[in-house]
Amino acid sequence: MENPEITFALQLTSDWTFFGLTPTYRVQKQEQIFDLVYHSQGGFTYQDVYNMPVYLRTFYILKMSKMFKDQKKQHDKQLKKSQSRQRSTPRSKVPKTRRR
Repeated sequence: MENPEITFALQLTSDWTFFGLTPTYRVQKQEQIFDLVYHSQGGFTYQDVYNMPVYLRTFYILKMSKMFKDQKKQHDKQLKKSQSRQRSTPRSKVPKTRRR
């Protein structure tokens, strides 16, 4: 007589991910949780993000990414502006003194 458990295992063609998360997805989820908790500066707790639906987690990550890109753009703009001011400002010549 054939063992029904073995028959079931042989008939199941999936990679057993039906019963849980794949290792790759687990790592991605933990990275998302870390990013939201760390970069929100106290806006989210670990439990909040862990229990958050995927669509909300994705929404907040995209929002934060856009915010950081905008901040970088503003920073680069200010840096370029300050560098152009330094170039356009004439340097005052320091009078040479004679050494004795």
